[in-house]
Amino acid sequence: MDEKYCILVVDDEADMRKELKLLLEDYDFEVETAANGEEGLEKLLTDRFDVAVVDLKMPKMNGLEMIRQADAANIDTYAVILTGKGDKEDAVQALRLQRSVKDWVDKSSLNDTDFAALIKKLAIGVPLEEVNQILSKLPPVEA
Repeated sequence: MDEKYCILVVDDEADMRKELKLLLEDYDFEVETAANGEEGLEKLLTDRFDVAVVDLKMPKMNGLEMIRQADAANIDTYAVILTGKGDKEDAVQALRLQRSVKDWVDKSSLNDTDFAALIKKLAIGVPLEEVNQILSKLPPVEA
């Protein structure tokens, strides 16, 4: 029997949360949702997820702050940033600055098949904790 991967979708737009939940469940993922960054962080702190799909702009706590706090707590979950129009620079910054952020997707051009494939690729990948352990044993790179 195949392992069922757990995905957390964090978005303040109820329609987007529902759409992504249904899409990912169609691809046999187990999906939980959160309506804002605070709720998403709480779920990450208490449950285990393979991938978190996180909207960048949300009230209470934005997606980048949620990911920063999750990284600071050493949560072993990859993240994919969801962006709207004009948020691409913030998404690229998140890719560079946060160890868990592995990709970003523009909501306006979301392709169901490609999105599900990206999530699956991350979910079945080497656990982030293992990657970080391997990297910590490597000598520093000389500039």
